[in-house]
Amino acid sequence: MKTLRSVIFIVAGLLIAITYNSCKKGPEDPFFSIWSRKHRVVGDWNTSSYLVDGADSLRQVLLAVDQLGACGEELDSVVWTYQYKFTFDKDGGVRLTATILKDTIVNIVNNTQACPDAFSRDSTTQIFAYKWNFTGGIGDLKNKEQIIIYDPNTQATTIYTLIELREKEIKMEAQTIDPLTNLVHLRQYTLSKI
Repeated sequence: MKTLRSVIFIVAGLLIAITYNSCKKGPEDPFFSIWSRKHRVVGDWNTSSYLVDGADSLRQVLLAVDQLGACGEELDSVVWTYQYKFTFDKDGGVRLTATILKDTIVNIVNNTQACPDAFSRDSTTQIFAYKWNFTGGIGDLKNKEQIIIYDPNTQATTIYTLIELREKEIKMEAQTIDPLTNLVHLRQYTLSKI
């Protein structure tokens, strides 16, 4: 009976070690997941954080001017807020919905009913259709440690390293080269499942 118990513990230990190596690819991945990596990627995701070289790129203040207007001192500003929604399907398609909320704000310092603050919003939405897949293990990289997103129209390809892949959250990053300046930028995304 002791021998059988020892064999069961050894086999269980080997199964845990094999499962650990197949589940944990990224540095912040969970120790164990019952879901495959593909299952964890497939679905609808909102971008909750998007950093370019460490700076927040979901909200940009394009204009902030303190000036004297018809009702006295006012702060005029234009703020653009970006919303990105990714939809990964199991057949390798990915749809990116990019919405820009364009807010114009006039904040009057001594506002009254005759001179109230003003706010207006315009928005634009674009939808892009891409293809996605995992990379195979290349060099020191593990199999399915990266995602390739490919634009069939422009043939542009971006490779994202998966930092964390959980059922409800994805953290990924990519180094891209700006075609106008030839500068390398680090783009970091945190996606939250909808």
